[in-house]
Amino acid sequence: MITEAGEAAMPENGSPAVRIMIGGGPAVLARPAGALLVDDRGGPFHRCVLADLGHTPDQLRHLTALGFDPYTYAAPAERVPTLAVRLWLDQLAVSGPVIDGAAELTVDQERRLVAAIHPTGAAERLVVDVDGTPTLAPGLPAQLVPGTSPALHSFDRAAGVLLAELVRRGPETGEAAAALVDVLNGGGGPTGVLALLDRLDPALLTPVDGPVEAPVDASIEAPIDAPIEAIRAFAAFRRATERGAGPLCFGDELVHGRLAATAADRWIVAGGQDHALATAEALLTGNPAARVTVVAASLGTAAVHTARYVELRRRHVADDGGDGRLEFRTGAEPGKVTVTGTGRYAEGGVEAEGYAASIGRARTLPFAVGKLARWARERRGQVTGSLLFDADRQYLGYRLHFAAEGLAHQVDVTGAASWFLPAEVFAPELARQVELMGERAVPPESGSAPTDLGPVAEQAARLAAARQRGAVRETRTMLEYWG
Repeated sequence: MITEAGEAAMPENGSPAVRIMIGGGPAVLARPAGALLVDDRGGPFHRCVLADLGHTPDQLRHLTALGFDPYTYAAPAERVPTLAVRLWLDQLAVSGPVIDGAAELTVDQERRLVAAIHPTGAAERLVVDVDGTPTLAPGLPAQLVPGTSPALHSFDRAAGVLLAELVRRGPETGEAAAALVDVLNGGGGPTGVLALLDRLDPALLTPVDGPVEAPVDASIEAPIDAPIEAIRAFAAFRRATERGAGPLCFGDELVHGRLAATAADRWIVAGGQDHALATAEALLTGNPAARVTVVAASLGTAAVHTARYVELRRRHVADDGGDGRLEFRTGAEPGKVTVTGTGRYAEGGVEAEGYAASIGRARTLPFAVGKLARWARERRGQVTGSLLFDADRQYLGYRLHFAAEGLAHQVDVTGAASWFLPAEVFAPELARQVELMGERAVPPESGSAPTDLGPVAEQAARLAAARQRGAVRETRTMLEYWG
């Protein structure tokens, strides 16, 4: 089925089931022995337009034990070249059978768990039976629209939570719930939902006490306020896209080269973590005329301990002797995107022709299990989740369980995505506990977040080792050790 060179061929009838890992990057260290790897060779490290990582060999020295010696490519205090990481990841990928492409898991007509593989550049897909528990490492989830939250990461998600809350309240909000369904079925979008809400009796939208069945962002106490505010943010983003004179985008589009840094000369970058700094660097290096303002409530501790931050300040912040093309505005969280009468974006007391959002990541199900989740829910089944640890109580990722019609399938998720528990499955409190665990497991003073190259590689290697020893521990709650 897969040649030694990693080329794909259509499976014959009766072909044996295969072990599979979907997605890779540094998490490919978790690949089970002999498993087929399906990964896009144009992953984040390969698409990145930046010549160097944000880290030095001294900060990545622990990777030597995993097969990557950063001191081979840079001096101890210099930044590690991105090209060196690409080479290492390519070597890891081709150490076993591999297909360049994407894959989705589902249940076929014979009720078997299968993977539909879409090789890059191929017209036809491959469908293979899956042996054992698939491993997913989809990388970082999508970035958030300003004014939304990780749990309310899309308009559909926010509208669904709002509808669930109206239904939960009973007969008094029944008509409002039915009207909302009509708007959603009619494709009304954020603007249509807001128009409906403006027509409703405000009393129907007043927060009430009681248990919340739909998982929402618990950082906002009132479950009905959270989705409404998120919908307002989606509407504002859409209006800004139509009215803004310049580009409105996500930071990933600039860092991965999907949008040219020369699309505007004056930019606002919303966000305070390292991915916001990487966005600023992509703009400053890709456009010599660019001037960038990073707007955030504060700069993340891990971000300011990176070599990237030190270099950006030295080169571009006027107070540090730089050319004055970069400034930081901290003290307030970026809100909904706003546009001035002249079509410029306004945030943090500044205006600009370009706006790049890098405020956070969505807590959503990986794409590869989307069909599997629909299979379970359409048959009145369940999608549940649990956390995975090794014998040393180190976090390995999470496990998803899909059950329906007497069948049960499970999928393990590791790597950067494992730090963003899907809001559709996990409770908000457990998601917060995982985030706090990451801060303790990977101290921000190290210059790394749990989703960075070094921590992801270490986590993947621990998962592989725990599987070999039969020491993977599954739990529905956080271990007391991390409490």
